[in-house]
Amino acid sequence: MTDSVFFDEVVGFLHGFDDAALPGAELVHLLDKEDTSGVSLRKDGSEIALQLVDISATADLFTNAAQEHPLSDSECTSCDSSSSKAASPVTTVVEVENVRSKDAIRRRSYRQKQKAQKDALYLQVDSLSRQLNSLLKTKEAAKAKQGLGMNSSAVWRALANRHLEARRLAEEQRSRLCDAVAKRSKLIQDLGALVRKRIGEEHSETAVQPPAKKLRAQSPDAALYETYLQELDGVYARVDDVFNESAMQESPSSFEFYAPSRANGASYNELKGMSTTPFAFDKVRKLCGQIQCMENRSDRQDYRGPGVSDGTSIVKIRVEDAPNRSFVQHAVMRKYYEAERVVIVWRKFTEGEGLYAGMHSDETGWNVVRPSQSCGDNGVGTDMESIIRYVPMTFSSAGTSEATLKQFTDMIIRAGEEDCQTCLRKMEAWLLDDALGVL
Repeated sequence: MTDSVFFDEVVGFLHGFDDAALPGAELVHLLDKEDTSGVSLRKDGSEIALQLVDISATADLFTNAAQEHPLSDSECTSCDSSSSKAASPVTTVVEVENVRSKDAIRRRSYRQKQKAQKDALYLQVDSLSRQLNSLLKTKEAAKAKQGLGMNSSAVWRALANRHLEARRLAEEQRSRLCDAVAKRSKLIQDLGALVRKRIGEEHSETAVQPPAKKLRAQSPDAALYETYLQELDGVYARVDDVFNESAMQESPSSFEFYAPSRANGASYNELKGMSTTPFAFDKVRKLCGQIQCMENRSDRQDYRGPGVSDGTSIVKIRVEDAPNRSFVQHAVMRKYYEAERVVIVWRKFTEGEGLYAGMHSDETGWNVVRPSQSCGDNGVGTDMESIIRYVPMTFSSAGTSEATLKQFTDMIIRAGEEDCQTCLRKMEAWLLDDALGVL
């Protein structure tokens, strides 16, 4: 029996009922619930079980219903169409809708889970980026501090010892002055007594004075110089790293000191310069040992003591910019002669005076003299590169403003530029004199 024939029989069976409130689809569903041993119908992959009704038992019912309510052709046609619609597989549609609903819920849950994972990854990326930036800043700060070539605790210890030594000398001098004042006061009293009593009167006893103490011959700056002398070898060992970190730029004309922006994003000010001279490296190398630093300063004092070798010089100068604005500098310099270059390193401590009292600056400098690379193998020329770093230091008790500290720093940097220009001009004059003498 085909599906169409079976559906026609079901429609004819439904037409026999007079109750319009019971549709054909519900009737089939009720028949399926009462007995599952009936005929099964396969439609679109699903199986619908129907219970066949005994035709002999309901024959009279169909006959009476047909006689009482005869149906026209149009009514039969409408019944046929409505019955075929009612007999559609409802169960299949419901199952499909359930499957689609479950799929939609599963997809929505998956999307929510993916979104939560993506948000968590974004948060983790932000956190790791912040940690990376913090570590990079810490590393840069440590590298910058290492490039300064100084030991902060050693510098402050040497500075404290220097002030302590100066205080001891001042106390000794004060004690001697007090003794002298007491002695002169006693002498005045004796002379007064002699005048009053005239000759022949008994002289008053004179108190025995303690022997005067000798001034210490050792300079109070010796501890600071000794600390700097111990650091020079370490500063020399870092010359390649410092020049690799700082990008050098050649000046457009010879012996012109190139000074870029002093702010370097760190706790120090940096002054960089590069100059090229057309003279041979051998001649410049010989003159490096003859040029002395800060020779242009009038208040220059040379220090000679234990541990000072031939290639090492210690200088103390005083620079005055305006009335009540000056500073004192203590410089320790050493020259290292290599096969293809000359390296000059120095450590310098600056102490403010007058308006700049309580302000200090710690300086580290590197200067490299080498054959010029731009002239080629057969060319003649010499490159001179310099890097100077200034670290401003102030005592906590010194109430200084930012403007005054900036003026102090600018004055130090300006003095350093003047010293470099003076050395370059002097070397240029010597080289020219040597060239004219050869010709």
